Amino acid sequence: MEMEGQIGGLEVDEQRLKAADPDGLYLFMLENYPYMMTPDHVAAFTGTTSQEIRKLLGRGEMQGCRIGIRWLVPKLGLLNYLYKDRRKEEGDAHEEAPLRQAL
Repeated sequence: MEMEGQIGGLEVDEQRLKAADPDGLYLFMLENYPYMMTPDHVAAFTGTTSQEIRKLLGRGEMQGCRIGIRWLVPKLGLLNYLYKDRRKEEGDAHEEAPLRQAL
C-alpha cells in the first residue's frame, strides 16, 4: 500500500493525514477536496463563512499559508484545527509547527 501521493509535484504524506485524524471522522469526507483548500472550501466543509476562516487564519488559530492576498489551508492544517482542543486536553507531543505566511 502506497503511503504517499503526489499533488502538483508535491508529496502528500497519507500517514501524517491519518495520524492527524485518529478517529477517522473527517478524512473520508475530505476526499473530494483538494489538498490545499481555499477559505471557501474550508467554510463549506465546516459550515461557517469564508470570512470567519480568514479571521482564524489571520489570528494564527488555523494553519495556512498566505500567498499575496490569497489564503490556502492544507488538509493537515484543517485536521489539526479540528482536533486542537482534544490535543490540548491530552497533551499531544506532536503539535505541528505553524505554517509560514508567504507575501
